Amino acid sequence: MIKRVLHLKDVPSLMSSDDNPRRIQSADRVCDILAHVRETDRTTVSELAEAVGLSPGTAHTYLTTLESRGFIRKHEGTYSLGPELLPYGEHVRLQNDLYRAAKAELHRLAHNSDAAAHLMTEYDGRLLVLHEAFGENAIGTEFHPQKRGRPQTHLHCTAAGKSILAHLPDYRIAQIVKNHGLVSYTSSTITDETELAIELESVREHGFALNNEEQMQGIRAVGAPVYYDGDLVVGAVSLSGSASNWSGERFRRELPKTVMRTANAVEVNLHSNLDGGARPLV
Repeated sequence: MIKRVLHLKDVPSLMSSDDNPRRIQSADRVCDILAHVRETDRTTVSELAEAVGLSPGTAHTYLTTLESRGFIRKHEGTYSLGPELLPYGEHVRLQNDLYRAAKAELHRLAHNSDAAAHLMTEYDGRLLVLHEAFGENAIGTEFHPQKRGRPQTHLHCTAAGKSILAHLPDYRIAQIVKNHGLVSYTSSTITDETELAIELESVREHGFALNNEEQMQGIRAVGAPVYYDGDLVVGAVSLSGSASNWSGERFRRELPKTVMRTANAVEVNLHSNLDGGARPLV
């Protein structure tokens, strides 16, 4: 993985003897408000107040303040996220070295495979979409964008998620499973911890992960981890398509080879881009 630059904030013992860092309550509330609005798409003052534990008057004051700065938009008595957030998200993505190393490779993979290709990374036990590309006849073009705006909280049922999960330390895997559970999306979803452990061992052994209609009926996917410095995973590349077309040797051998080649190409680009003292991966 990328060699991180050490900052004092990364070493709590150098900052304070207290295990819990100081927090500003109003800033926490702003984050809670934005998270609630993102999850609900649209909310009312009363719904927000109940969700984040504020009085309606206080909730309205927060919303009005955020609206004045463009972070919240009001329409016919409901509130949604505002346009001022767009450049923030795009700035974060453009500054991400993994995104820059993978963008062209992802479009090449989607075009050559005529499928949906994704670049994913894990943050705080959730799966984030850094980029996606679609072949001309790719399926799920309506389903995939819905995932883009909300981090996926279940890594166990996606090819990219399992590719990353398999290479996390055991305590992180246990923590993620404890926090988010092994929710069942289809009859094929892994919901048993022992079965998941066996699956992740297979991912480590073979170098790729399969999603055999585990998140959505009718869609299969193949994922492969992206390494930095040889053994630490910074993200994953995945390719998804129709279960009716992806079966047998194509699903279990041919497509995994294709996806792994793309992941390897991303790794080469990543190393090349970071040579010469470039900043660490975001």
